[in-house]
Amino acid sequence: MRFLLLCFAFSTPAAALDLTFRSAMEMGGPSSLEFDTTLCGLWIANESQEIAFMGASGEITRTLRTELFTAKAITVTPDGLIIADGFGSFESRSRDGVLLIEKYRLGPNVWDVEGLAARPDGSIVLTQDDNARIWAMQGKTELWAIDGFQTQPPMTEPQGIAYDRRTGALYAVDDWEGTNSLFEFAPDGTLLATVPLIQYGSDPEGIAIQADTGTMWIGFDDGNRLVTFDYLPTLRNEAEDAHSDACALF
Repeated sequence: MRFLLLCFAFSTPAAALDLTFRSAMEMGGPSSLEFDTTLCGLWIANESQEIAFMGASGEITRTLRTELFTAKAITVTPDGLIIADGFGSFESRSRDGVLLIEKYRLGPNVWDVEGLAARPDGSIVLTQDDNARIWAMQGKTELWAIDGFQTQPPMTEPQGIAYDRRTGALYAVDDWEGTNSLFEFAPDGTLLATVPLIQYGSDPEGIAIQADTGTMWIGFDDGNRLVTFDYLPTLRNEAEDAHSDACALF
């Protein structure tokens, strides 16, 4: 099923995606990242059973553990975190680590999940690198899919993914075995821009954004680096937002 969604009326094309390096820090294997508006900080998974939370000071202020084999991908919902192990299993936990939904599966074809992004309508967007797919699910129903082999340039190893709640755009990173680049997609699945990342690091895996401050984090597995960028998206919404995610973060 191809990707078919209506663009938000307030999102208007602008100049191409602009990415500006801000800072970098050492971070062991940041395979999945997610910005948490409620706590004003960054959740970080590193392909172990432990998930760390980095607060506004840049320090790790809490950790939780999953009962899955590993935490390969994470995303944040109003209730807490959804965690995927990369082998087809998921679980849900509160921000304090309390198990909300024990180990479950979304279907026989939902495996090799490298990235997750929850959306306000309750659907989640997933990435799968072996089949080079980005797709969305509502419960166990597939809504749409992007075939990475068909994009130009091809996105053959999609890893982490982030959702821009102001515009509906999606940002995915393609790892070293692919193009080592950032891909920006419009809400209708159109590829808007790609940005090579080799000057900042190799093997990008995790990505998160704080839309209202124009902040993007990308985790590079090679070198164990967490890099912070300022970004200006191709689609921009200048309207005031009563649900702003802006907060002071390192």
